Amino acid sequence: MKKNALIIGIRNEDSLCYFIAKELKKIGYEIYATYLNEQARADVERVAKEIGIVKLYRYDASLDEDLESFTEKFIEDGIKLDALVHGIAYSSDPGAKLNHSLLEVCMEEFGEAIRVGAFSLVEVVGKLIHQFNEEAGIITLTSRLSRVAVPGYNVVGAAKAALDSIIRGLAQSLGDLKKIRVNGIAPGAVATKSLAKIGNVLDILAEAKRRSPLKRNVAKEDVGRFAVMILENTSLTGTIYSIDNGMDIMG
Repeated sequence: MKKNALIIGIRNEDSLCYFIAKELKKIGYEIYATYLNEQARADVERVAKEIGIVKLYRYDASLDEDLESFTEKFIEDGIKLDALVHGIAYSSDPGAKLNHSLLEVCMEEFGEAIRVGAFSLVEVVGKLIHQFNEEAGIITLTSRLSRVAVPGYNVVGAAKAALDSIIRGLAQSLGDLKKIRVNGIAPGAVATKSLAKIGNVLDILAEAKRRSPLKRNVAKEDVGRFAVMILENTSLTGTIYSIDNGMDIMG
């Protein structure tokens, strides 16, 4: 029987979720995915055609109505899940750089960042809990920048810190409930459009390469392959794994 995976966070061929979806497809998973809105739909449909994604669902994690509509349709389709990949973060403007000061962030923006970047995982899992098979795997994309201060990361760093705590909490709750495993992946600096929003992307990549023990930047393919390994290993839960060429050990 084929396994099913739901991928939340594919935006285009540049996104890490795209590489995770490709690796899951290689080992026989049926892939289902979401797209943010009509503006983003064409890019995701192009990716869906390439990979062979079965069905797409509209889901903007900042909108209650999208959460309800998406999860209701998914349940109606009767899909049983063996894997969930959560890879979304907050940006009020998809084309904006996230380089303003944390002191300039308002309560509304902060709350939406936490909801989209962190609590959305809780919301989706809660709505779809009965669709998960026993020993299913969940992974979410977090960042070491939840633990360190980096100019430009501001409110997204706070959301990732909340997400790290949610990983541990869900691992305990879902393990007790259905032996569902929850883990996080913290990639190092990867050349994506999301990183470009912070600004100074070339400097960030060069510094990461210089400081890492392996003296190279992270390959998106490595993130995809490691994600599959975590999802397939039924002994791993509640842990955040750094995929960063050793950057995390450096002082």
